Amino acid sequence: MYPDLSASVADLVPLPHCDGPKLKPFDFQGPQEIEFLDYIDEGMHAHVFKIRILGQIYALKLFRFVYEGDWLGPEDVDPDDLEAMSLLYNYSEPFSCECRAFGRIQEAGHDELAVRCFGYVLLDEEHERAMMNQFSHLNLRFDGNIDFAGGEDLRSRFVVKDSRPPPIRGIVKEFGQGYQDLRTRDARRVLPDVIGLHQLGIVQIDVAHRQLISGKLCDFSTALTILHFATTPELNPRLTPEWISAIEFETFQFSINDYWEFDDMVRIWNAEHESKKNKISVYAFPNGSGCQIKYNLRSTPSRERVYSLVDPRLYNWRASDTSPRKRAKRVLDGKTKPSQKTRGTRGASSIARRLPLNTKPPSWYLNCNNEVAAELRRTTSFSNLLKWEVRDGLIFPLKAR
Repeated sequence: MYPDLSASVADLVPLPHCDGPKLKPFDFQGPQEIEFLDYIDEGMHAHVFKIRILGQIYALKLFRFVYEGDWLGPEDVDPDDLEAMSLLYNYSEPFSCECRAFGRIQEAGHDELAVRCFGYVLLDEEHERAMMNQFSHLNLRFDGNIDFAGGEDLRSRFVVKDSRPPPIRGIVKEFGQGYQDLRTRDARRVLPDVIGLHQLGIVQIDVAHRQLISGKLCDFSTALTILHFATTPELNPRLTPEWISAIEFETFQFSINDYWEFDDMVRIWNAEHESKKNKISVYAFPNGSGCQIKYNLRSTPSRERVYSLVDPRLYNWRASDTSPRKRAKRVLDGKTKPSQKTRGTRGASSIARRLPLNTKPPSWYLNCNNEVAAELRRTTSFSNLLKWEVRDGLIFPLKAR
């Protein structure tokens, strides 16, 4: 399930192994050589280090081997089912999520929407040993999450060749400053970045002040990037109209939730810094109150009452050489395995031209009944409604909670 080191760095391929964007490996210009300088912080899914490579300072995010409940999809899947877990892993496990998001940003030519990313790393045994020895006083754990680290030996559950545990996976990013004051000009930059990311088909960004490094979003370990089983029904030709509609509703909530989180970030900052002279007044929705439009519920069509700022489904994934419908048909016909690479799949940086973005994209008005509209107008938070299962090499919604 997890990627493995190759005999040569030249043999490493873009990840992950599924339809959609991919991230290239970091170019060491030779053998892997990393100097660990300092331990920066930890998050739910990873540890972050300050490093030096070829004289350049970077941030290196090293991912944990997390519990199934920490990522979208495997909650109701047998954890020992390697084929099913691998299929879900490539779309939704935190390392895969971040590879796919940065891969999309790079192939679209919009590095300015987030901190710069320079590729992924599979830490070799020598560097892992050096890192663990250097920071032994921190008792670093790479199984589990920040709340329950080391509770299970998750890393060794899916071994690689020679029955070895898989290498620690990492992503190299630009090194910047975090935990700076949030200012109005920062908020005015971040909101267009969120809108731009949505136009690239990237949602569930986890918008928060802790996410900002030098004023840019840095963490995409929960991001869903189209093509994705949770947003793109075309990946499964066996879905019923009912499930297609459910996926559309879930995708809408992924989209609107990012703007709810942006407004929460501003509101929390203002509440915690009341003594500050300049109050931030930049919101995604009017006054930060969600998608509330002052119309009469009975007389106004529901599509005019509930909206998100961008419909991420409008991203033109069909421009790719790989068609999900054709790939799904090949899976059904037994001509390819779900995790098998196919010719024609594009990796990061394969699109030569910079994809144009709309400074004022059309809003996404949800077609829903009065009850759903009223509920969405009252709330500013979201939790996943769908569970997932794997059958015949395809991913299906399982049931609504």
